[in-house]
Amino acid sequence: MKNALQVGDKVAITNSLRAFKGEQGALNYPAIFSIPTDQRLAKMSENDFPGTLAIVTAGVTLAMESLNLKFPMNALQIVDLAEAIIDTAGEDNLSLEDLMIFLQNLTRGKYNPLYESMDVPKFMGKFEIYREERHQAMVEYRENKHLAYKALGDPSRTTKPETAFDQHLSEYATKLQIKTDEIKELKAEKRRNNERN
Repeated sequence: MKNALQVGDKVAITNSLRAFKGEQGALNYPAIFSIPTDQRLAKMSENDFPGTLAIVTAGVTLAMESLNLKFPMNALQIVDLAEAIIDTAGEDNLSLEDLMIFLQNLTRGKYNPLYESMDVPKFMGKFEIYREERHQAMVEYRENKHLAYKALGDPSRTTKPETAFDQHLSEYATKLQIKTDEIKELKAEKRRNNERN
């Protein structure tokens, strides 16, 4: 995605965004939510603000060129807008893909067509619509995961294995789960220690 933005390759950008859409172009929010933290705008800007600003500016510039407005944003306004996007991206843990999907929808008229002009407040107002949709999808996604977990039943209530093999398999699965949990905890502790340093 970054390389496509740097060279202004709209076809490559569109192809990259297909990974975050389902049938008939519906957004696949779980795919968007699974983007690693280090590939999200807040972390990207923390690691390389000038590079992140350049990429976001390129994406916004491509979108503004597609809008065909009577009074388009100038280069300075676009840089200011890109910085505003980066500054607020941490609120929702937005990724570059979030921004590009929003820009794609904006240029397609999803947030009401624009004919006259665009400025930072107008853009951020329309971006807030996307962010609210995304937030609602996140709430629904988390709720569905919780309900699926609850549907599994009480984990302390299990049936006794019928055969010796079933019992051995059950004990092995329990040991494996304990080791998996230990590994996850060690990784989380290591990540926390790295973040402190």
